[in-house]
Amino acid sequence: MLKYKVDLYRNKQSYDGTILEKVYAFQEQLEEHESLQLNILTKSPTISACDRVVRVLDRYSQKEIEALMFGSNNYLGAVMHECAINRAIEVTKSYGIGAGGVPLLTGTNILQKRLEATIAKTKECDDSILFSSGFTANIGAIIGLVRPNNLIVHDKLNHASLIDGTLMSGAKMVRYKHNDPASLEKVLSENYKQYPGGILVITDGVFSMDGDIARLPEIIKIVNKYDVLLLIDDAHATGVIGEKGKGSLSHFNITDRKNIIITGTLSKAIGSVGGFIAADREIINYLRVFARSNMYSTALPPAICASAIEVFKYIEESNIVDTLRYNSNYMRERLVSKGYNILGSQTAIIPIICKDEYMLTSISKEFLYRGIITNYIFPPVVSPGKSRIRVSVMATHQIEDIDYFISVLDEIDKKYKLRQK
Repeated sequence: MLKYKVDLYRNKQSYDGTILEKVYAFQEQLEEHESLQLNILTKSPTISACDRVVRVLDRYSQKEIEALMFGSNNYLGAVMHECAINRAIEVTKSYGIGAGGVPLLTGTNILQKRLEATIAKTKECDDSILFSSGFTANIGAIIGLVRPNNLIVHDKLNHASLIDGTLMSGAKMVRYKHNDPASLEKVLSENYKQYPGGILVITDGVFSMDGDIARLPEIIKIVNKYDVLLLIDDAHATGVIGEKGKGSLSHFNITDRKNIIITGTLSKAIGSVGGFIAADREIINYLRVFARSNMYSTALPPAICASAIEVFKYIEESNIVDTLRYNSNYMRERLVSKGYNILGSQTAIIPIICKDEYMLTSISKEFLYRGIITNYIFPPVVSPGKSRIRVSVMATHQIEDIDYFISVLDEIDKKYKLRQK
């Protein structure tokens, strides 16, 4: 086992109080990382589309490696959806490669409006607004609506973009225990009188590290009891769960959208780039002017909008979401039957817990040279003691691919004893 671990705490702060001391100290850590020929802090680049099978240029040997992709957010394989590619080419020839302006000035085009209508229909909301990414959509929703005299209540495992938006808003932040409605109610009961009409509760729909689904029926019941707003980040739910991939509310057959704001991304199951907010028309009208990450960013290119519309059509007209669900269930069942700890995963995101960070650093060298790409997650992204292999299943995976992944994992387990209690 390597006597080195990836330590993201190590150079987060400058010990002498300067700006650049931590930058220079990180170079020492990076040099050690490179001397061990790791691919965690820096990556060997792919030289093919991010599909079921990819080609990677090993930056140490300069040799090409063919590998199965088990680390991508391309859950439906939409990156290579032929109709979307053809539509993007067609629109690029007509509209060019960019939007040419911010949405509130000259950047709004008809394809953007059609995509916003498609997203609103998918999410069963009045309207939606597009952003350059899911990250900027979350920031735009929070700093567009929330002020320093308000309170934001977070699930403990919410995505970093939601936390960053909260810090930027200046509002007070309180966290409740992960996916624990009783903990949420306790926080609201202690604070709602102090912030009448001024509380925003935020949860991921599907949690990006654990792969579990927010307990929305109970959360919404509590939110309605205290008459507060709820923001659901559906980045990893859109195209993944619910009827035809409509997301986390659809997963629970929840139709009421009162006081609910949904954010999401086009860069995961939709296979492209961009983000969105879907909500009541009054909220969207307001955010078109006051969400700074929309107002001051160039609009999405027309070809991106057009190709995303094609993917939404594909999802609606096919059984691709059912295929993803089947593959994900198969992977989870195989892992659990063999004794691996996958926490409470319910989706295509499947963590395999490896408590020892030195061990996980060593394991990261094992998969690529056996023809598999996956992800390795260390603190502070996850809690200490919960480092993990983070597997992402795709609809385009074959059962034989999943069986091969399991066989490689079992082989690695013989050396590292991942299944030890």
